[in-house]
Amino acid sequence: MITTDNEILRKKCDPATLDEAKNIIHLLDEELIRLARLGSGGIGLAAPQISIHKRVAVIRLNESTKINLVNCKIEKMYDKFLFKGEGCLSIPGKLEDTMRFNEVHITNNLVEPHSFIATGLIAVVCQHEIDHLNGILFTDHMDKPIFNKIKVGPNDRCICGSNIKYKKCCMKGRK
Repeated sequence: MITTDNEILRKKCDPATLDEAKNIIHLLDEELIRLARLGSGGIGLAAPQISIHKRVAVIRLNESTKINLVNCKIEKMYDKFLFKGEGCLSIPGKLEDTMRFNEVHITNNLVEPHSFIATGLIAVVCQHEIDHLNGILFTDHMDKPIFNKIKVGPNDRCICGSNIKYKKCCMKGRK
């Protein structure tokens, strides 16, 4: 696992072919499983985090929510808000409040789905992983004092739309 002291995390990645993407997706899945066994579980991982300089990332929120991102981009973003406690496997032990968008439109994905709209936590994870492919870290989005922004606290309704308190939904297991 690459950490912040490695400059590969700050470089924009090269596009991947479909064959390259299939192999990289397999490696990313294996690494997520390995990290989970070590107690450092994450819900997303990008190729540069495992020293591969290609535009490939995976999101594994749960068994039914698995998204592969290959050469895609964020076309549109809506509803900026303060996301509490974003973290990164490449920056272990650090959680920060970041400014993210609650809805993103993903296009030009080389694999299915080729385009889709992500909301809530999935939108945040898509932004995080695509940022990795562009050499951007989540700390670049850290909260700066701004008035009138939407804050999501542990007792607020979760941004994923489940209508459950955030601390019992998407924040669960992030401590």
